Amino acid sequence: MAHKLRIPAARCPACGSVTRDFALVDKRCERMLEGARCRGVNSATRSYDDWQACAACDGTGRLDGSRCAPCRGEGWLYVAPA
Repeated sequence: MAHKLRIPAARCPACGSVTRDFALVDKRCERMLEGARCRGVNSATRSYDDWQACAACDGTGRLDGSRCAPCRGEGWLYVAPA
């Protein structure tokens, strides 16, 4: 059985990608979109309550042996108001 992933430390408001690496907070997003690097900056999330474990994969990022589509394999969904 897969283990639940750690809660993310930050997310990019431009593309929605997440990181668990605190060193990447306030740094430019590393995600590639259509061949170009995202122009967003990773923003630290305010609290644990900003996140909800993905119901489809129970926070593991895996569903039926593949990457979970609803959470894009991250195991968590950002639920804080924009």
